[in-house]
Amino acid sequence: MPARFGISREDQLRSKTVTPGWYTCLIKSVEQKPAKTDGSTNTNVEFVVEGGPFDGVPVGRTFSEKAPGFAVRFIEAIIGRKIKPEGEDFDFEMATGKKVRVYIKNDTYQGRAVNRAEDFEPQR
Repeated sequence: MPARFGISREDQLRSKTVTPGWYTCLIKSVEQKPAKTDGSTNTNVEFVVEGGPFDGVPVGRTFSEKAPGFAVRFIEAIIGRKIKPEGEDFDFEMATGKKVRVYIKNDTYQGRAVNRAEDFEPQR
């Protein structure tokens, strides 16, 4: 029997390196699961670049409950305002389907170039 292996358009675009800069992105999914190391909760956000030469390129970002401050700019981009000075709770799942501006930079993971969602702002 032949060994079949399916590769989608998204699979092909996942390895495409984006020129660093600001891009409008759709938040495709939000998933929370335990970290492999200590059981703390990680929130994985999957973005997709919309428009331009990198249309459809998926980019991910993980936020850890152990360092919630790194999620501030993302949350403020989603809710369109500053987080209250005394703090507040945020439902990450409400972000799914929204559009935000994402600063994408290039990084290296296991010796290969990858895209990293580094900063966030509300969609203009």
